[in-house]
Amino acid sequence: MEALEAGVVHGLKSASGYITRAELAGAIGSSASDVAKAIGALRLRGYRIDEVPGEGYRLLSAPDALDEHEIRAALRNSRLKGEVHVFQQVSSTNDAALSLARRGAGEGTLVIAEEQTEGRGRLRRKWCSAPGLGLWFSLVLRPDLEARRSALVSLVGALGIATALRQEWGVKAQIKWPNDIVVGAKKICGVLSEGEFNDGRVRFMVLGVGLNTLHGRQDFPPDIRAKATSVRLESANEVRRLDLLSSVLRAVEARYLALGSDGFGGMRGELLLLSSLVGKMTRVVTGDSELEGTVVDLDENGALVVRLESGHLKSIVAGEVVRVI
Repeated sequence: MEALEAGVVHGLKSASGYITRAELAGAIGSSASDVAKAIGALRLRGYRIDEVPGEGYRLLSAPDALDEHEIRAALRNSRLKGEVHVFQQVSSTNDAALSLARRGAGEGTLVIAEEQTEGRGRLRRKWCSAPGLGLWFSLVLRPDLEARRSALVSLVGALGIATALRQEWGVKAQIKWPNDIVVGAKKICGVLSEGEFNDGRVRFMVLGVGLNTLHGRQDFPPDIRAKATSVRLESANEVRRLDLLSSVLRAVEARYLALGSDGFGGMRGELLLLSSLVGKMTRVVTGDSELEGTVVDLDENGALVVRLESGHLKSIVAGEVVRVI
């Protein structure tokens, strides 16, 4: 019944107006009686579906819950379409996705939760993941990459998310290397990629995303209120999480597939254009050392290229920008 309901949702959304029961049945390869049962089940789940004798059904509105049927419908045409795991509460979507990946979950497997109790960012910093306000999800990916280039997965994910926010939601998002998406000086999204490797190559990667979506200013804890923002606060559009999820996943998929087919070179220019650091003097912590320089580029492995005061160029594979001067 789950696949049937997802098909009915997709059919209703694809119709320009009313669609008859027979047309829906034909579109999804089912019977008219099964369509009628699915319509009844969807109404119980909060879908408002109008029915006019002789004309058929029309979708008036869908719930903004993280509904598995809605997500499956949104991913119906995705080339990365995999299993969908929806949780009301989970310690971390990355932890759940890593466990699934180790057990052989296919590429495109999506883990999404209403709430994370132990959400985390880089360096295991706590990520506030309150219920009903954000998009907290992880994707299982199996790129054909050398382990030394695995950082590209985070950058490609960040590029997809930032592009979707800018083009479809009017949010002036930029990418702060290596894994933050910011609007001005405020963080709107964090990206965390983790994975396992074998013989110098990627076995699998999990791309974790924490995107602040429906937060008002008061929804952030006091200690990060001045440093965080959300799509709702930055966009003039009405924000529905499922619509945002669909647009973000489409954009991430497009860049990820391009990485596999065309390599990193084609996206490097896009990343530089959306970088919040290029051309700026920055202070970067790398391990136990600290350096200052002007950010000038990204290398082929996604490392930050900084021109030091001496004029020498240094590639920073792993580090944290602690200050933009």
